[in-house]
Amino acid sequence: MSDQRPCAVDEAVARALSIVGKGGMYWLGTGDYRPEPGGTDLPWTTNNGGTGSDCCGFAITWCYKLTRHRPGFNRGAWSTCEDDINCDSALEDARGGWGGTQFMGGHQELFELCETPEIGAMLLYPSIHLRQHVPPFYMCGHVAIIIDCSKWKPDAPSYSDLVVAQCHGPNGFKPGVVITDGSIWQWHDSQWQLPQHRSAMIRAKP
Repeated sequence: MSDQRPCAVDEAVARALSIVGKGGMYWLGTGDYRPEPGGTDLPWTTNNGGTGSDCCGFAITWCYKLTRHRPGFNRGAWSTCEDDINCDSALEDARGGWGGTQFMGGHQELFELCETPEIGAMLLYPSIHLRQHVPPFYMCGHVAIIIDCSKWKPDAPSYSDLVVAQCHGPNGFKPGVVITDGSIWQWHDSQWQLPQHRSAMIRAKP
C-alpha cells in the first residue's frame, strides 16, 4: 500500500478547473487524464477503472493525486471500481470507519468531515445497496469538488447553492468535467433519509 498523501487544496482545485469542458476520461487506479473525445456510447467504469470515466477518478485521483489501493473492498458487478479509493471508502474513512471496521489502515487517515462547505472540499453521496428490496436496488455513489460556496446560507443549507466541478459522464452524458450546482446531491437527500445514505462534505487531510 502506498503512503501517498493528498496534494494541497489550491492545487486540487486548479487541476479540476484546468480540464473543465475538455472531455476525456479519468482513470481511478492510475490518476491518468486522457483528453480523448467521447460520445454517449462509452461503457460505465468496470472494476479497477478498466474502461470509461469515473467521478472518483476525477475528484479523488486526478484532483488530489491519491492512488492508494486497499484490497478486497466494494467488490461486485454494480461497483464502479474495486480495490481503489472511491466514494464509499472515502466517506467511511471521513466518518471514522463503518461497522466497526477500519478502512485504509485507520480511522480518518486521509479524509475528515466538513460541517460547512469549503472550496476544494468533496461533495459526495454514498452507494446505496438495498438488498432487502425486491428486486434488490443498487445506486452507485457520486462525488464532485466544490469550487464556490459563496451563496451557502447556514440558516437554510442547500447543496443546490454550491457550485461544483464533476465528472458528468459517460452515464448517458458526453464524458468530461462540467461546472454545475449541487442539485443532484440535494435531490439525492430528498429521496434517501437514513443517516448512512445522506450526502456529506469531506476534506482531504494534508
